[in-house]
Amino acid sequence: MASAAAKTFRTGTKQVFLPDHIVTLCRPQRPQPPQFATFQVPLTFNKLDIRDYLLHAYKIKTLGVRSHLAQRPPRLSAYTGRIGRPPPIKYMTVELEKPFVFPAEPAEEEHKKWHTEEMQKRVDMEKEYADRARSYREKGTLISPTMRRRDEDRNMLAKQAQDLLEGKVKWGNERTLDPRWQNSQDQS
Repeated sequence: MASAAAKTFRTGTKQVFLPDHIVTLCRPQRPQPPQFATFQVPLTFNKLDIRDYLLHAYKIKTLGVRSHLAQRPPRLSAYTGRIGRPPPIKYMTVELEKPFVFPAEPAEEEHKKWHTEEMQKRVDMEKEYADRARSYREKGTLISPTMRRRDEDRNMLAKQAQDLLEGKVKWGNERTLDPRWQNSQDQS
């Protein structure tokens, strides 16, 4: 009788040999008690699956599980041109036996240790593209190739093409070819 009271629930017996699911621990969007943790899970996951997953993989006991689906906004399909709604995202909020608090986000000094100059350029470029796309979206105009900002290589190439068209530069190729290619040109 004591063993039955000690074991409050049956653990799952589903065997997964090659798991193809992704379970993501999400930082809470709004303040929540430290006993709760939110996970993004596949749509096929149920409450028993997340409980067994946490128990067997991480030895974390749970007291309760809540799940909800977050609908995504409709969008235009790139293939058919029709408006459709992408599949929802499933979140599960798990009540933990022991509290868990997310660590604080790293300070700017910490970021500078890991982010190189090239990485910072990439982040700045992505922000610039997002800002430009948002402004075009707000205006309701399409982004044509002429509206896109040219980088240095494209500017140099455009200047060379313009000089060639205006006759400032004469077209020529003074490179020596590989002997195998020279023989094939002589025969034709």
